[in-house]
Amino acid sequence: MQLISGLTTIYSNHSLLMGVFYGVSTYFRKMNSNRKSYDTSIKHITRNGLLNDVLSNEQIALIPRSNISRWKQESEDKYRFCEVNKIIKEEIDLIKRINQSSRIKKINQSYFKLADTFHEMISKVKGIKSIIKNQKELVVNTIEQVKESVPINEALKIFNISRSAFENYKSIVIHKCEPSYFNWCVRRFSNQLLFIEVKTIKKYMTDINYKFWSKSSIYLKAVRDGELQCGVTTFYKYCRLLGFKNRPRRRKSDDYQPLKTSKPNQVWCADVTIFKTPDMKKHYIHFLMDHYSKIILGHRIENSSSGIAIKSLISNACSTYKPEKLQFFTDGGTENVNQMVSSFIDRSDVDIDHIIAQKDVVFSNSMIEALNKVIKHQFLFHQEITSREQLTKQLGQAVKTYNEIRPQMNLGGNTPIETFKGIPISINQYINGLKQQKAIRIQENRKNACSLCH
Repeated sequence: MQLISGLTTIYSNHSLLMGVFYGVSTYFRKMNSNRKSYDTSIKHITRNGLLNDVLSNEQIALIPRSNISRWKQESEDKYRFCEVNKIIKEEIDLIKRINQSSRIKKINQSYFKLADTFHEMISKVKGIKSIIKNQKELVVNTIEQVKESVPINEALKIFNISRSAFENYKSIVIHKCEPSYFNWCVRRFSNQLLFIEVKTIKKYMTDINYKFWSKSSIYLKAVRDGELQCGVTTFYKYCRLLGFKNRPRRRKSDDYQPLKTSKPNQVWCADVTIFKTPDMKKHYIHFLMDHYSKIILGHRIENSSSGIAIKSLISNACSTYKPEKLQFFTDGGTENVNQMVSSFIDRSDVDIDHIIAQKDVVFSNSMIEALNKVIKHQFLFHQEITSREQLTKQLGQAVKTYNEIRPQMNLGGNTPIETFKGIPISINQYINGLKQQKAIRIQENRKNACSLCH
């Protein structure tokens, strides 16, 4: 009976204790219901030994050690899709290696060295600087995107541009200024051409009368007309910006030694060039020009190379211009070297010395050969010429324009007829106002600065 009584007492006390425990646990559950749980990712980071790499010491101190110990003992497959954490671990390991490994640092330095070597090689390629300059927006955007990991000055070495040039590019790309034709900041680039000046360049470059001229001749025409006041290199720069590309040019050989003259009527050159009409007929254009002034003294169209045409051209020119002494410079073609031409030279009142290019002298007849190309490419080829009559008319207009209207840079801005008449060859006579215009341009640009420029 005492045993049963004792067991009853123990059972009663146990029930009481269980009731108390249940009440206390219920209380703490209610107390903890508002407490935030630890993010599952922290548990995975702890299990992978990366806690010190992710959290600061202060944050780790707030986590009970028992929690940390328990998380370390948890199996990886306790949570669904735990495979994602392997990717996170690999990324963190990679970051640690890049930040701590001297080898990675050397690899980066090696990449820059390779980039420098590559740049040194391509820097000798013609036009590479222009390509980079034309892609300034791409360059600026790329450097801005990587500047957090690659310092700007290091990145600029790859493109071989200075920090000041980069800042200029950045200003052009980011800051669009309305008073400027190209939206460049008129305060930062106060020497840029005015809006009206750029429009003038575009007008002359698209004018049908000058469309096929060389850029230098168009520049001189605009300057001589009083429509433009800027240097020729500035003109070329803005032509490029406006999309007017340069025509390909052959580089002269280092041993090129042209014939030189010092006055008109010293050397006359003759040559013949062929022009084909759509009916496949060949028309032989004979030219006679003064070597010094580049003026065309006469021209004729024949069905073939003709000694009669050459004799007629030089005879008429002698009667018109009456030189006292003359060198007649031609190649060895049959139209130039024949009995008819020789007889005229022997009987002429003018002292004429006939010189054959690359036979009597080492010079070629390149001056008049260049004239042939100018007349055909800048005056004839773009015209609709279908007959001898049309060719005769167009050629007459071309010769007049060439002699009297189209200025030439190698004549100091003169036209051939001006040089033939004795006007000095000096480009300065046409560009005296450049300094004054530059001062006006700077003043106008600064005055027209937009609100952002101010």
